[in-house]
Amino acid sequence: MLFHTVREDLLRKAVELGGATSDVIEAAAEAMRAELRPGVDAVICTCSTIGAAADIANSGSHQPVLRIDRPMARESVRSADRILVLATVVTTIAPSVALLEAEARKAGQNPVIESIVLDKARALFLTGATEDYLDAVAEGISAAALNADVVVLAQASMAAALPRVGKTGARVLTSPRIGFIGALEILAPGVSWETRGENVTSPSE
Repeated sequence: MLFHTVREDLLRKAVELGGATSDVIEAAAEAMRAELRPGVDAVICTCSTIGAAADIANSGSHQPVLRIDRPMARESVRSADRILVLATVVTTIAPSVALLEAEARKAGQNPVIESIVLDKARALFLTGATEDYLDAVAEGISAAALNADVVVLAQASMAAALPRVGKTGARVLTSPRIGFIGALEILAPGVSWETRGENVTSPSE
């Protein structure tokens, strides 16, 4: 069974402060620890802006606290020479790039990592124009794919725009599917979850 807890206050605070400060990260880590109730097998952080909090909460925990974007980052650095990170919220860029750089070091890779913030898409999202928002994200993906080997969608919610994107010359990676498969591989090792991807569902952000 999957439960989805939304803490808009943490992201709102990070945006107001221009980034996830140490206080925001610690508050997020404490919120994740609080979710480790009896019967909970794992906690997955779906917000890249506060993703570092999952690593803090995971240290010393008997149950895994995971970042949904880490498997995506790991996959993106395997063979790409140039990675372009797309986000609609500027506070997502720094933690996403830092995660990519960390995974690249682990893999012995040295890709060029660049980033773009889709301000137009964010403005449309804030007005509630969901369809226009998704169109703007799709346009951003198509443009980014012209100048990268891999396009990384830094926010899980951006994945909903993928069906609106035509064929591209670059791989476009999103965190929901890859992230949940990564979590399942930790919780149930030995099962080939990759071949059962059509049965993996994720909450919308």
